[in-house]
Amino acid sequence: MTRRLAAALLAAVLLPAGARAGYRVEAVAPLPLPGLDGRGQPAALAVDPPGDHLGFEFLAADGDTLEVYLTRLRGAEALPEGAAPPKPTVPAAGPDPFALKPERPLSEGLSFGPPKRGRPRLVVAATRKAAVRGAGVVNLDVFLREPGRRIFLTEHPENDAQPAFAPDGTAVAFTSGRTGQGDLYVYRLRGEPAGLMRLTFEAGGSELYPAWSPDGDRLAFVGHLGASDHVYVVDRVGALLAVTDEASRRLRLREHLRDLTPGWTGTCLAPSFSPDGRWVAFLSRPAASRPADLYVVPAGGGPARRVCRRVLSETRGGPRWTPDSRGFVVVLDDADRMNPLAWVPRDGSAPPRVLRTGTELNADPWVTVREGEVIVFFTAQGAAGRVEKRWRRVYAARLREESP
Repeated sequence: MTRRLAAALLAAVLLPAGARAGYRVEAVAPLPLPGLDGRGQPAALAVDPPGDHLGFEFLAADGDTLEVYLTRLRGAEALPEGAAPPKPTVPAAGPDPFALKPERPLSEGLSFGPPKRGRPRLVVAATRKAAVRGAGVVNLDVFLREPGRRIFLTEHPENDAQPAFAPDGTAVAFTSGRTGQGDLYVYRLRGEPAGLMRLTFEAGGSELYPAWSPDGDRLAFVGHLGASDHVYVVDRVGALLAVTDEASRRLRLREHLRDLTPGWTGTCLAPSFSPDGRWVAFLSRPAASRPADLYVVPAGGGPARRVCRRVLSETRGGPRWTPDSRGFVVVLDDADRMNPLAWVPRDGSAPPRVLRTGTELNADPWVTVREGEVIVFFTAQGAAGRVEKRWRRVYAARLREESP
């Protein structure tokens, strides 16, 4: 651990409960993607736990092909000096037996697990058969890629999507349409029993957006039933999955399931646990046509608090916490200011503080610690004042914590 990171963590511990330590941008730089720049739009960024690899979805210029790419970040400094030529996580064509054969391949929903032998482990949802965006059948299955192993964990005519790698790398949670609605399943890579297990059983409802707690013992998700959504948490997931009989597991689920938003009447999107595991953040829209608002609720139960109005929705991975669990990096849905990045305190006691990146039409933030520094990766249409804003680019910004 570097002295700077240790000092930041110590300050977070010593700060009074009501104190707010915000962030400012210390440096920002574009991150060229060799071979892809100017050929499409990167989105839905994710960085592996060590901060060595960047993954992203890439919508080709023709608008028909969506694929997940992976690139290694270059440079020993916290702010990367560049990136290696990106490669698709699942080959899109050719003789490879795992290549996506459809005319219009589709892969999405990248989630990193802990690295293996210094190399990334990840899961994505990917097409195995026919896929026609917007006008036909899309069949997604969960694909695992790790050193020495590539395998489709699922194979079903209904969609298996939104995979989420457990922090300890032992399991992958995902939502599946195989029951006709949308239920959560867990594929256990290690432990007994291993393999595919059903986790939720709500008849007539859908369970979406699985998100693991940092200790891997809890799973948050959105349950959609009727006209409203709720954020739920499954406690002691490992103990529940140890119940091998599915009928018994269905009954035991009641002992493990908690509703964090009882009485909620609106929508809920993309929950995410805070790094310290004490809070769950989620997005909610007051109406379908309205921008999303950011809410926080104690993971142990309590009232949900709105902490920021009008933010761009982050449905891949949920709201982006800062490493100290005291706030978020968001993109404000503010056309007059060209959708700036901002820091928002967790308690909602102060207005968003704009992070001055010098970019416009920002999106897709991902916050990580790299070489002891807080780095936010994001996409933007370009630098402020530039007329040409056709293609999105990836940027990285180093943040510096400020005293309250």
